[in-house]
Amino acid sequence: MDEKVFFYFLTQLFYFFGVVFLIGFLISLINRYFYRLVRYNRAVCLGTGLLGTPIHELSHAAMCVVFGHKITKMRLFQPDDENGVLGFVEHSYNPKKLWHVIGNYFIGVAPIVCGSAFILLLTSWLLPHSFDDMIDSIEAFARFKGDVFSSEWFEAFGEVFFGVILAIVTASFAEWEIWVFLIFAMCIALHMNLSGADIKNALPSIPVLAIILFVANLVLSLISGALYRDYLEAIALVGGFLSGTMLLSVVLSLAYLLVGFLIKTALNLIFRRRLF
Repeated sequence: MDEKVFFYFLTQLFYFFGVVFLIGFLISLINRYFYRLVRYNRAVCLGTGLLGTPIHELSHAAMCVVFGHKITKMRLFQPDDENGVLGFVEHSYNPKKLWHVIGNYFIGVAPIVCGSAFILLLTSWLLPHSFDDMIDSIEAFARFKGDVFSSEWFEAFGEVFFGVILAIVTASFAEWEIWVFLIFAMCIALHMNLSGADIKNALPSIPVLAIILFVANLVLSLISGALYRDYLEAIALVGGFLSGTMLLSVVLSLAYLLVGFLIKTALNLIFRRRLF
C-alpha cells in the first residue's frame, strides 16, 4: 500500500473512531464536573433526564432498527435508584451476520452522534440564523483539503470551534427561542454520555470496520485514481460534518459547566457574607 493511501486510511480511523470517543470522553468529563458543581443533585439529573434520557435511548433503538437488531426490551425513562440507570435498550443480533456485527459500533455510539445531530436540528428550528452560521463553519472544516494535524488543520479546527460559539452568543437573548433551545440542548447534552456498557458493546466492532476501511482504500486506489479521489472527498466530508456537529455538543457542555461554576461561586459569596 502506498504511504499516502495508508495515511488516508489512518485519517479515516481518526475521524470515525478517534474523534467519536475523544469527544465522548470530553463530554462525559465535562458533565461529571457539572454534576459535582450541583453536588450530584438527583433532582437536576431527573429533571434534565425527562428529555435527555428518551433521546439517548431512542438513539440506540434507531440504530438497532437500521442494523437489523431485535429490540427485546426498552425503557425510555425508568429511573432506578439502586444502580442510577434512567433508561435502557436491550437488543439481540446474529453474530454470524456482518451487518449485525458492525451495527454494534453504531448502536453503542449512537447517543453522542444522534444527540449532537438532534441539537443541530433544534438550532435549525429555533435559531435559523445561528444554524446558517454554524453550517457555514462546519462545512468549511469538512471541505478542508490539507493534512490532518497540520498547522492549517488546527487553524480550521479553531475556526469551526469559535464559529459555533459565535453563532450561539450572537443570537438574540431577548427572544424566547434562545432560552428554549438552551434548556432543551442542556437536557440532551447532559445525557448523551456513553455508558460503560455502550463502549463495551461498540469496541468489538471497531477491528471489523477498520478492516473494511482498509480494504476499501486499497481496492479503490488500485482500481481508479479518479474514483478513489471521489471516495476520499466523500469520506472527508462525512467525517468533517460528524466532527463539527459533535463539537457543538462540546461547546454547549462547556457553557453549562461555566454557568454552573458561576452560580456556585455567587452562592458561596452570598452565604459567606451572611456568615460574617
